[in-house]
Amino acid sequence: MLKKTFILGLLPAILVALSCGLAQATTFTVATFGDPSLISTNPLFTVDFRHKQMKLTGGWADSQIGLTLEIPYSGYTIANGNAFTNAWFEMSEVEITYAHRTFGKTGPGEINFYRDGDSGNPLVAIDFESGSVSRYGFGADEIFVANNVTITGSEITGTLSEGMFSFSFANLARLPGSANWNDGFAATAAFTSSAIPEPATIPEPATVGLLGLGALCLLRRKRSKA
Repeated sequence: MLKKTFILGLLPAILVALSCGLAQATTFTVATFGDPSLISTNPLFTVDFRHKQMKLTGGWADSQIGLTLEIPYSGYTIANGNAFTNAWFEMSEVEITYAHRTFGKTGPGEINFYRDGDSGNPLVAIDFESGSVSRYGFGADEIFVANNVTITGSEITGTLSEGMFSFSFANLARLPGSANWNDGFAATAAFTSSAIPEPATIPEPATVGLLGLGALCLLRRKRSKA
């Protein structure tokens, strides 16, 4: 009797765990690239924390080389031999709305990635309403912080949710004429992004109910045999 009571007590937790497992969606790496610049004199980003100049600028011009853009979500990877070599990206100037030492919050922005020699339809386009920047990097996400990240583009099929992106900074250098890191810095960067394709695999309430009914039937059959 104690064993049956224990099983019945565990039933709600089992059903919750089962439904959560079915509801769990898979996160995919959408687009990524390694740092195309290894020297601070050729940065991808400039972060300015100075009063009345608080802004974040970034990009890698089409005239520059070395940026290999992979879009694993759509099958464009170095391993597959079809990654976009000498790709480039541009970003709108982003306002830094709050700064404390070498950390800040940003306003909205747009980042577009293009194939070499093309400035038309972006391969990947990222829009965000807010973000975070520090000496470690710059990014935004929909998972832990509601930064309202949207990922689209000519090589992105379907609808993506819970998007995130992150630029990891390296080779930091002080701003010209400044000896204070709190004023800001320039940096090279690597990039990654991820999202969940929609619609996610979420069981309907009726499905969860049937699972529960089935579990109860199994328990009743065991009880009747006892």
